[in-house]
Amino acid sequence: MRNKLFSLTLVLLFLLALGILFGAQKEASVIEKRELSTVEDITLADLSDTAEETLKDQFVLRDSLNRMYYRTRIFFSSLFGKSNVNGAQVQVLTDEVSRINNGYLLNSGLQYTKEELQSAASRGYNVNEFAQRYPEVKTYVYFPTRYEELLSADYGFAPECQNSFKAQLSEGIQTASLNIDSLEIYQNYYYKSDSHWNAYGAYQGYTDVIDLIGKDFDLGEVRAVKEEVTYPYDFYGNISAKICRLSEADHLIDLKLEGEKPYDYYVNGEKTDLNSAKEEYAQKGNATIFSDYDLYFGDNAYERIFDFHQEDKPNLLIFADSYINTNMEWIASHFNRTVILDLRARGTEFDLDHILKENGIDAALVLYYYNNMYFNGNEYIPLP
Repeated sequence: MRNKLFSLTLVLLFLLALGILFGAQKEASVIEKRELSTVEDITLADLSDTAEETLKDQFVLRDSLNRMYYRTRIFFSSLFGKSNVNGAQVQVLTDEVSRINNGYLLNSGLQYTKEELQSAASRGYNVNEFAQRYPEVKTYVYFPTRYEELLSADYGFAPECQNSFKAQLSEGIQTASLNIDSLEIYQNYYYKSDSHWNAYGAYQGYTDVIDLIGKDFDLGEVRAVKEEVTYPYDFYGNISAKICRLSEADHLIDLKLEGEKPYDYYVNGEKTDLNSAKEEYAQKGNATIFSDYDLYFGDNAYERIFDFHQEDKPNLLIFADSYINTNMEWIASHFNRTVILDLRARGTEFDLDHILKENGIDAALVLYYYNNMYFNGNEYIPLP
C-alpha cells in the first residue's frame, strides 16, 4: 500500500511538472500586482533557484490557494497576534505585513539592529558628502514619516534610524519631517492599503518642502487647494498585494491647486504630457497588473524635468523615489527648472558634475520613503 501511494505521488508530481513546462504560462498575478516567473525565465546557470521560483509561480490554482493561505494566517493572527504598542493595537498578519487597529496596513520590515542603524548612518554620511562637495548648492532633507517609524523599538521598529541619519548631517543641511503626532493624522495622510501618502499627505509634504527651502529662496506662497478629485474604482495598494489584496479597498485621491502655470515636462529627455495617464484612468480605471498609484501618478523614471520658465526663481535638483510622484508638479511650480532623479532606475553612466552645471542647480532636496532613505543601497548619491 505504501509503495502504491509513493508511486501515485510521483506520478502526480510528474504530471504537475509537465503541466508547468508545457501548459499555458500565466504571466502576471492580478491579486499580487506583479509579473510571475515562467519557464522562459529558467536559466542553466542558476537552475535550482529559477526553477523553484517558476514552480511556485505557475502552480495550479495558485491564486485561490494563496488567498486561502493568507485568509488562514490572518484569521489566526487575529486570535493571537495583537499587541498594544504606544496606544495602538498592532496585529502581525505575516512577516511582511502588520495592521493597526483601524484597518490600516503597515510594512513590518523596519528592524531595530545595530546593522540597520549603521546603514542609516552611512546614507546620512553620503548626503553630507554631497553637500560638502558642492557647497554652492544648498542641501535639504525631507522625511515623509510613516507610522511604522513611530512605533517602539521593542516591537521591532526603529524610530532611532532617522536620528542616526540626521547625526551625520552638518549644520548647513536643513531638514524637516511630516508631522505625525496621532493615529488620526496618519489616517488623513495615508492610504489604508498602500505605503504611499495620499494627496493630502503629499500636499502637507509639499507645504513643508516649500516652507523649508523658502527660508533661503523667494519661492512665493504655497498654492491653495481648488478641488478634490476622487474616483470610484477600488484600489488595493502595494502592501495589500503582499497578502493577495485581502484588505479594505482604497480610492485614489488627487487635488487641483490654484495658480496653475504653463510648463514643459520631460521624461528621460522626451517631452511628455503628465496628465495623459490621469485622463485615461478617469475613463476606465486600472485594467493592468500595475499599481493604481504608479499608473495614475506616473511610473518611476530615472530623470524627470519640469521647466516653468521662471528665470527669477532658483533651479532645484531632487533625489527621490515614487513618493514625489503625487506632488512633484506642485513643488516644481515654485522653481524655474526642477530635475528629479530616481537613482533606482539610473544606468551605468552618471555624471553628477554635468547634471549640476547643465541645469544651473541652486538647491538639492533628498526625499525618500523611509526604507529607501535609510536602507536601500541603490539610493546612495554616486559622487565623483
